[in-house]
Amino acid sequence: MNFLLLFSLAALTSLSLSAANLGTNQTPADWRAEHRLIDMHQHIDYTKEHLTRDIKIMDAVGLGIGINLSGGTVTKNGAEPSEFERNKKLADELFPGRFVHYMNLDYSGWDDPGFAEKAAAQIEEGHRLGAAGFKEYKRLGLYLRDKNKKLLKIDDPRLDGVWEKCGELRMPVSIHVADPKAFWEPFNESNERWKELKDHKSWWFGDPNIYPARMELLEALDRVITRHPNTTFVAVHFANNAEDIDWVERSLDKHANMMADLAARIPEIGRHDPEKVKRLFIKHQDRIVFATDFQVYDQLTLGSGGSGPAPTDDDAETFYKKHWRWLETNDRNWEHMTPIQGDWTISSIGLPNDVLRKIYFDNAHRILARSLPAPVCVAAKISDDFPASDYNDSRWNNASNNRMEYETHTSNARAELGSLVRALYSPKYLYLRYDAPFTTLTSFEPARKTERIGLWDRDVVEAFIGTNPDNIKEYYEFEVAPTNEKLDLIITPEIPQVEKRLAWDSNFESFTNTDENQKVWITIMKIPLTALHKQGAKPGDKWRVNFYHIDRANRALLAWNPTLSQTYHTPERFGSLLFGN
Repeated sequence: MNFLLLFSLAALTSLSLSAANLGTNQTPADWRAEHRLIDMHQHIDYTKEHLTRDIKIMDAVGLGIGINLSGGTVTKNGAEPSEFERNKKLADELFPGRFVHYMNLDYSGWDDPGFAEKAAAQIEEGHRLGAAGFKEYKRLGLYLRDKNKKLLKIDDPRLDGVWEKCGELRMPVSIHVADPKAFWEPFNESNERWKELKDHKSWWFGDPNIYPARMELLEALDRVITRHPNTTFVAVHFANNAEDIDWVERSLDKHANMMADLAARIPEIGRHDPEKVKRLFIKHQDRIVFATDFQVYDQLTLGSGGSGPAPTDDDAETFYKKHWRWLETNDRNWEHMTPIQGDWTISSIGLPNDVLRKIYFDNAHRILARSLPAPVCVAAKISDDFPASDYNDSRWNNASNNRMEYETHTSNARAELGSLVRALYSPKYLYLRYDAPFTTLTSFEPARKTERIGLWDRDVVEAFIGTNPDNIKEYYEFEVAPTNEKLDLIITPEIPQVEKRLAWDSNFESFTNTDENQKVWITIMKIPLTALHKQGAKPGDKWRVNFYHIDRANRALLAWNPTLSQTYHTPERFGSLLFGN
């Protein structure tokens, strides 16, 4: 069986069909059961063995997507594919939909005329090849040197084109410029990070004859972020300064284009007053992303590591579970997830669910919307048909949950309006069920029995379905309003007028039910498969699809996969409808 199908089936749930299923009422356990979480900071070696091991651990802890920051450079060696191309191809073939890949910069030729232009061109090439973002390691300011042995500065003007190009192409920059404060302190047993440093001598920067002061690096990054307000900078390791959360707060206050990831710094952040940390996280809930610095090479690295025994997969699961514990509970004074980083305890910050979901996946979804894998809706197979009005049929419990929670043009989350769509199919019909919350329903009155141009100007749920693999601009549109007023039409590039499209009739059935107590309206679409494809559908078939919900009272145009445009008619952004076995 295809791995992507296995992953989708793993997300199936048997929840009741009330508002409790919808976005606002979900819990972190629900998100993990549906594999919704995104780890914004992983480093996974691009081999089948290492990628497979990471996926096994991700599945066990409830991660859906890992952002691999070690995608490699786009520099070619003759006609051979670049490192980035090889890496992305391998991961996408082995585990489609599970990894997002960042590119890295090739600094060779730094001293040559024209380096700035060539560096910016690398970013353009990475974007063309599918790089979601750009990762810069702590090489700048600490390791990389020019022909005169001088350190390459973080704010060197030769890199301005790189930062600017990332902003232009909407590629976020994950940037590491400094390390823990202790790495600049004496290299001996008095150092509180001695266990870590003695195994990593190259991480010690306490010699002022070789390395700049730590704050010089942070100030250089500040200048870069200031100079490039249209570029999103994700300052990793809690803005590279987890020891000083007041500084982090001031920096986030100052820079609207700056975010902070949590990678490998919860052991440090957790030492602070938990209530103070909680206030910071709530204040900047739109600017913090879940990240771990989890690494899979010949052995695992759980935030950091040393010469001790290699961590096991069970240790990795515990590592992630301690992240959940810190973010979700109010536990006090417990052993953190990376003991080599310090002999102290941490205290949890117990964030509310609406903040947690932003940190776990909504913020990542917003800044990576262009590059996130297209979603897959698995239609569960049934043997016989039932009336569209039978919305309580138990077989709906076996269908996968597909959520419409993001504004189609911005990918901003509207969890309070989050709608659910599920799919079943029989030998004759495709069934779609929508559960949509509402505050006030907006419909045409009275409803017509004939199709109405502009039905989409009021509340509707929609399905756009494409079955022609040779022409993505040809697809079918289905709409149903809360009054059960409906329309269907065919979209083809040869017939631009909406009026002419309405002549097509699929003979689909629909049913709606409004629950005023739960504040949810339910819609069933029952669509003849042969109206969509003359041969119908069989297990393993994959069609293009997107689902939508228009909520006029709340000015929400929600999409299953946001189109990132002002229209739903963006077939390049459709996901897939996979017919299950």
